[in-house]
Amino acid sequence: MPSGKEVKVFQSIDEIGKSTMDTIADDPFFTYGWFKTLETQQTYKYSPIYVAVYDESKVVCVAPFFIELIEPDSNGLFSRLLNLVFRQNKALSCYSPRCYRSKILFSDNREEKIVLDLLSKEIDSICKKQKILKSQFPYVSEFDKLLSMNIQNYGYQKIPGITTLHLDVKWTSFEDYLKSLKPKARGKARREIKKCRENGVTIQESELEDLTTKLSDLYANLSLKYNNNKSAKRIFDSYFFSMLNMYAKEKIKLFIAKKNGEVVGFSLSLRQGDVLDVVMVGFDYSTQTKTDFSYFNLGYYTPIKWGIENGVKKIYYRLTMEKIKLDRGCKPEKTYCFVKYHNRMLRVLYDNALKNPAFNYLRSRLGKLSF
Repeated sequence: MPSGKEVKVFQSIDEIGKSTMDTIADDPFFTYGWFKTLETQQTYKYSPIYVAVYDESKVVCVAPFFIELIEPDSNGLFSRLLNLVFRQNKALSCYSPRCYRSKILFSDNREEKIVLDLLSKEIDSICKKQKILKSQFPYVSEFDKLLSMNIQNYGYQKIPGITTLHLDVKWTSFEDYLKSLKPKARGKARREIKKCRENGVTIQESELEDLTTKLSDLYANLSLKYNNNKSAKRIFDSYFFSMLNMYAKEKIKLFIAKKNGEVVGFSLSLRQGDVLDVVMVGFDYSTQTKTDFSYFNLGYYTPIKWGIENGVKKIYYRLTMEKIKLDRGCKPEKTYCFVKYHNRMLRVLYDNALKNPAFNYLRSRLGKLSF
């Protein structure tokens, strides 16, 4: 091991510490508050492992991993077959739950490749000890040169991933932002802002503390509308929001929509440094009309205006409704999935399968990252 460097593995973010984690994090989904909130939840079937590299007593790198069960009914054909034959159903994934980004956090950019080599060895060791079928970096950004150009050297195979969406904030005022949009989109945005106000909907900043149950109900409405599953268990219940408020209060930016004195919608974002992520929205559809446009005002115009005024440089969005986001100035960002099976025979089998055109055609048709 390189002189002075030591790798440590933790099961709780508290072992790294809030100050250390938030100093090294460049993304709201990789902060102490978010990880600590997840650790309190029973609805998430994830077991965290935080791999940290120390140079003497200083943390120089943190890589968050989550051990996940590979569900045969929701993953690709290849994973299902291996699950049945080898009786292994766990994956070690480098990312943050509810976030489509795989990241390794560095305190500086010195000796990154040396640290990556240490991390790779530790990942192999963890997978061997815990009999984990595969390790993966499921959402490596096309702009992450360290991972995208080096992780394959450690036995990982690269496959196409999803395309995420973000907004580069480069304007000095919200009016400048509107002027940057194409004429048709600009006219639509102005109309949606005006109609929202004319329909008696007001958008305002709020604190999360007294709205935990309300936000859970509003988000459940959204899930029910688009997933059509009344029996689905609530992931974001009142307890989740209470814990998020407890551990990540200073990261939260909450906007609510009111109509006739009642909260009828919300958008919740998390901020770290100059990065804002619009995590979720929720609505009371019984109070909405087709012309109040609360979704567009809560999800886009208000957070963007606030971001411009408060030094935000990048805003992340979720994956759905791509055209709506592109029309409002967002840019696509390709990601790639890097997968390694920790059994030599399986790794050879998978590597050879990826070279087979028929296999790749079937994988692309099924659209499974974990195929």
